[in-house]
Amino acid sequence: MNISAKLHNLMNSKESELDASYKIEKNKDNITIISKNGRAIHSKYNINNECKRALENINKNKNLLIIYGYGLGYTLKYLMENINDYFNKEIIKTLKIIVIIEDIAVFKYSYHNIYNTDSSNIFFIHKDDSINYISKIADYKSINGINLVILPSLTKEEKDNANTFYTKILNIVEKEISNIFTNMYFENIWTKNIIFNSEYIKNSSDILPFKDAFKGLKALLICPGPTLKHSIEAIKKERENFLIICVDTSYSVLCKHDIIPDFVITVDGGFFNSLDFVYENKKFPYLVMDISANKIIPRNINADIIRFTSAENLGLIEYIQKFVQLSYLTTSNTVATTMIDFAYYIGLDEILLIGFDNSYPFYERHIKHALSYEYMVNKTGKLKTYESYYFNTIKNNTSIDNYPPTEFVFESQMEYFDEFKSKYSNMKIRRITKEAVKMDSIEEGNIENFSIANIRQKALDIASSIYKKDDYKNIKKAYEELKDVLEEFRNILSETYNNINNNLDNIDNLYNETINTVKEYQKKASILQTILSATILMCERGERGNREKLIFLLAESLRNVNYFFTRISLIIEKL
Repeated sequence: MNISAKLHNLMNSKESELDASYKIEKNKDNITIISKNGRAIHSKYNINNECKRALENINKNKNLLIIYGYGLGYTLKYLMENINDYFNKEIIKTLKIIVIIEDIAVFKYSYHNIYNTDSSNIFFIHKDDSINYISKIADYKSINGINLVILPSLTKEEKDNANTFYTKILNIVEKEISNIFTNMYFENIWTKNIIFNSEYIKNSSDILPFKDAFKGLKALLICPGPTLKHSIEAIKKERENFLIICVDTSYSVLCKHDIIPDFVITVDGGFFNSLDFVYENKKFPYLVMDISANKIIPRNINADIIRFTSAENLGLIEYIQKFVQLSYLTTSNTVATTMIDFAYYIGLDEILLIGFDNSYPFYERHIKHALSYEYMVNKTGKLKTYESYYFNTIKNNTSIDNYPPTEFVFESQMEYFDEFKSKYSNMKIRRITKEAVKMDSIEEGNIENFSIANIRQKALDIASSIYKKDDYKNIKKAYEELKDVLEEFRNILSETYNNINNNLDNIDNLYNETINTVKEYQKKASILQTILSATILMCERGERGNREKLIFLLAESLRNVNYFFTRISLIIEKL
């Protein structure tokens, strides 16, 4: 019997014993029933009818069943004896039953005297067990729906608790499903970008040779916050005595002041970040690029590329790494913090954050295509600026009074900043905070202390000595082999699709065979792993017949295979 630790401990406590408030008797059918404080827990007349009534709303296609309230276990016992009447055969294979125990004493009595089960798919937990305990029992991603069964004799308060519990589980499941489709959406973007950025792998260096290559050096790390303006003149005055690393959004700001950075960091796969390299295209030494960044970026810059991946478990990345070195850089959630991660990776002793503001007291507009700042400025009414189409869309479709990247976001990130000292223990981090909100976890810095004679040239000489472009032949071979697998899979799917009407008598077997084929090619072509998992999930969550599910499965799989097949064919021509 699968019993939670909390429930097990309670069964051995004093409160698990029946006291004078309980009464055990026989109903008219000579079946043991029990009452508490005069309230019968089970029917005094017909237990089977009670069980049928409790189970009557079960949906046969949902594979998670929550039974809230156990009593003497008659409802669960009746369900297990008649399981084929309540669930489809395929659902029974993955069915999980979670029983919420509301009365320890009655449950213990039932366990020893009435009914207990050793079925591996039934789990007993206490009503006070953490909601997170459910995730240890059932993989939310495999749940295609939830049934709730409530013991009829529960009080109104207990029934309300049951519905609250059900709603919480439902919300968690829907959140997990939403995450799957969100990841699928972004993974499609990242994968498409990686495919087209593979053209530049032959003209780039993996990040690995740069590991700890800059030990003993200091650098300025520049973001485009409005307080950057206080450091511009000092940087221009001694440009050759500073090593400068900046984020993509500050590249054009620096260029406007004739300051050319040494390393520019870009990670975002979205379109708007590519604009930073459209408005300005002055030559700079190195672009440090997540291989999933927007494909427009490497096409528009004139710099040597240092590549890395921040998504080591992405299907296409796992595949490419068998042919070409593509190292993982542990990164945080923004390009600014990724810049700090890069500085730590290359072994810098000390860095000074400039324009790393997080909160802008004066809401100054500093760059014409930084649309988030444009939005912030307009919402405050401090300055009048030209409004882009994008900004108008935001303004007309939101009820936010203050744009999030102000004190609210800054305060929510304080826990992250507090971890800086331990996370980057071998690198001293300082920050210029003039007109910016101070952070106790980061010391105040002075730009003059980072001026070292000819440090820029010294750093660039190090970079030049370790920078090594790859042989393009390996990446081309990788895509040629992947294309062959996709073409083979596409042919199988097409043939199955064209012969559906000839196999109507065998549609159930054909559907199951196709599911297995899809799973097989998920492994052969890992580029399809996430998106086909989502497709299978949509099939299994649906309540359509197997013919309709099969058509959907084939059509969606073909569409996605063709999508990547076309793009891989295009990149092969460029390699």
